[in-house]
Amino acid sequence: MTTRQRLDLLSRAYPRLFPRTELLRLLRAQLGHADALDRWIARDGVRVRARAPGLIYHVCAGNLAVSAWTSLAHGLLLGARNAVKLPGDRDDSTARREILDFVRGLPKQLRGLVETHRTLDDDLFSRADVIVAFGSDATIGNLRARTRPGQKFIAHGHALSLLWIAEPDRLNSRQVRACAVDVLAYDQLGCLSPQAIYAPAGTKIGPLGEKLARALEAEWRAIHPKPPRPLPVAARIAEARDVALALGHRAWLPPKGHLGWTLIHDPDPAFQPSPLHGVIYLRTVAEAKLTAALASVAGRISTVGVAGQMASGQLSSRWEKAFLSLGVSRFCPAGRMQFPPLTWHHDGRPVLGDLVTWIDSELPA
Repeated sequence: MTTRQRLDLLSRAYPRLFPRTELLRLLRAQLGHADALDRWIARDGVRVRARAPGLIYHVCAGNLAVSAWTSLAHGLLLGARNAVKLPGDRDDSTARREILDFVRGLPKQLRGLVETHRTLDDDLFSRADVIVAFGSDATIGNLRARTRPGQKFIAHGHALSLLWIAEPDRLNSRQVRACAVDVLAYDQLGCLSPQAIYAPAGTKIGPLGEKLARALEAEWRAIHPKPPRPLPVAARIAEARDVALALGHRAWLPPKGHLGWTLIHDPDPAFQPSPLHGVIYLRTVAEAKLTAALASVAGRISTVGVAGQMASGQLSSRWEKAFLSLGVSRFCPAGRMQFPPLTWHHDGRPVLGDLVTWIDSELPA
């Protein structure tokens, strides 16, 4: 089966997740040509072709299924065999079931390239050409220690994201709604989910908080089905609210106190992690203090969603330099944080380019 045939099968099975044009763009951007796996391609005076790994072992995280879907799609596009270590059960996520549903939805020709396992298969792990692992830093460290020399190990460990509101006083209703979409998509469980909203020092917090609270409630009402709130999750949300009130921080809560979302203004600009599940912190910070406020998560910030002045253009140099110094690998308009293009460099790396090896031929064509 050729690359284009696999591409067509995948895009027909999941046209919204993996549009054909986007898959072609990904191949061309990262391999130089859509047919680089199937024939020699002229490049810089020599002929080259890409070699796919024979076996990719995917270790999936339990927070979100979409990362596993995308990792699998990369392997299938390359024509590799794919072994999937499924995540364990979680009270706040249905990722394992959703991964299995995705595999079942693949056409027979692609489904035959995938096998799933509930526990780590030591033999397959050791034989795999590439390990792609999602999980906590501890999980990543344990898996890395098990790899053999020459085995590619691609790790996606702990990461987080932020929303930046450039000009709060000029924030329009569309941009406010976009912020709410980013906060509530996937119940805030992914590495692209914002855990805090930052605005410049001097921002009028009251009006901004009211706008965001109205947008969060409207977005929550539009979500169907709504994410579950089992007892441990409900307890974490309640604790965040109680702590905020005990500290005298301003909090915006939903009508009748439902647990869909929580907006808390913390006057301390220093980043603190959110308990997730719709709990978002609103902080202000002076330009000169941004790097200090985010120092504890430097190197772990995946995406900055931008609302306001810079959402449709370039970041101003002062804020851009601050965020870049913290290791941010992606900027996008608010509302698009959870929906990166397929050509996105996940954690700053080429998602297909990391998987293949290259063969060069200097012989005459």
